[in-house]
Amino acid sequence: MITRDIEKYSHDYLDEPFEEIMVKYRRKKVLEILDRYKPENVLEIGCGVDSIVNYYKNYQNFVIVEPSSYFVKKIRQSDFKNLTIINDFVENKIDELKKFDFDFVLISALLHEIISPDDLIEKVKQLLNKDTILHINVPNSQSFHLLWAYESGLIPKLGNLTDLAKKLQQNTTFNLDELSEFLSKHDLEILDKGSYFIKPFNHLKMAKLMKLNFIDDKLLDGLYKMVEYMPNNGAEIFVNCKLSK
Repeated sequence: MITRDIEKYSHDYLDEPFEEIMVKYRRKKVLEILDRYKPENVLEIGCGVDSIVNYYKNYQNFVIVEPSSYFVKKIRQSDFKNLTIINDFVENKIDELKKFDFDFVLISALLHEIISPDDLIEKVKQLLNKDTILHINVPNSQSFHLLWAYESGLIPKLGNLTDLAKKLQQNTTFNLDELSEFLSKHDLEILDKGSYFIKPFNHLKMAKLMKLNFIDDKLLDGLYKMVEYMPNNGAEIFVNCKLSK
């Protein structure tokens, strides 16, 4: 099922300008949600360059499943209690993971990259109990910067894969309604949803503005807060859900 070049993706991801900033604000949103639910047994599917275990400490057991050997090597350089790291695709480790009783499963910046999102969700559902929270976040196909680009005639259609998405071997786009409908179709109950970080321009332009000191940390924090006024148009979207009763 998986034919993506994971090691190439790892290095392309690290080379992409402004992604480091998006990682920061994605982590901020995830930590806000973790602080709300306070899970003790966490599964992170795809840790990327900076696992959330580096920041969330109130757990009893933490499991990371990550196919990139480069990302796994980085997390193994850290020393954490009760941390299990599996260097593989989660689809290949479902039986092994069933021995854990997860109360929180994190799929961050990953679902849109999977060749078959339906297959992934059905596999992951086997790891959920009736109280497990499943958190998913992905880029928003109705991000402010994409809406602006469309209305300016810079892109022909909303919902198409951008050049960056193609470079990073992504396969699917979602807006908030589409992500919610997708998860509901898989018999998952939506608990809450939203978007975060209003991004005026694409990654390349944002990086250039930062290099020229037109945008600083204070303005970036303001863009994170601006989602209050445009709740569906942040750069990325999230859904918290659980198995339907």
